[in-house]
Amino acid sequence: MNSVLLISGLVLIVVGWLCYRFPNMINPYGGMTPERKALVDIVGLKKSLFITWAVTGVLLIVSAVLSYKKILDEDNSGLLMTGLLLASLIPTFIAMKKYNGFGRDKSGRAAPFFSRPTKWVWVSMGLTAVFVIAVFAFSNQAPKIEVNENTISISGMYGRDIPTSEIVSVELLEKLPPIRQRTNGSSTHKYNKGHFLLKNGEKCIMIVLLNAPYIEIRTTDNLYYLNGATKDETEALYQQIKQLKP
Repeated sequence: MNSVLLISGLVLIVVGWLCYRFPNMINPYGGMTPERKALVDIVGLKKSLFITWAVTGVLLIVSAVLSYKKILDEDNSGLLMTGLLLASLIPTFIAMKKYNGFGRDKSGRAAPFFSRPTKWVWVSMGLTAVFVIAVFAFSNQAPKIEVNENTISISGMYGRDIPTSEIVSVELLEKLPPIRQRTNGSSTHKYNKGHFLLKNGEKCIMIVLLNAPYIEIRTTDNLYYLNGATKDETEALYQQIKQLKP
């Protein structure tokens, strides 16, 4: 995902610059007749498009760097890329409406675009922002873990149910085992969530905030690492699970 973000950002910046330098690349401007081109404010159009795409490209590159440094969740970076690209369509549409001659009368005067109702534009931007913020907030939450006689239920991202009848061992650890790679999941400086491959070759599922201690649960089929939001919560959870072990 880091490379996709980086390449997408660079492509947007380059395309924006090319459209600014060679405005005939802008569709449908390049295919217009000279008379129709005369109605287009090409200076305003190419400048607006370049700014929109360049800013979006820079934000994508910054996201790639943050994701590479694990400050930004890799899964969330994909959602962020989608949100940024969708959000960039709004100023692009506005620029096309304002400068590209749509809605001009026979004398060549443009209809006043900004005097028209544009509530849907702000609603779209607001919904996009709320969606992206909600994903970040959800992924950074501590998992909710409920323990009963038959099942350990983990809610949230990568949540699952662990049958207590399948538990082989339970241990409380002060640090996680060395990780070789994340195979399917997300990692930041705050948490590890998903499927991981340990340096000893074992596969495991981690749903942890990176604050010790950690609970290691080994079942007949899987290896899990869990914890709560605080040390006290994790220790209390460990005692609950330990009592359920067959």
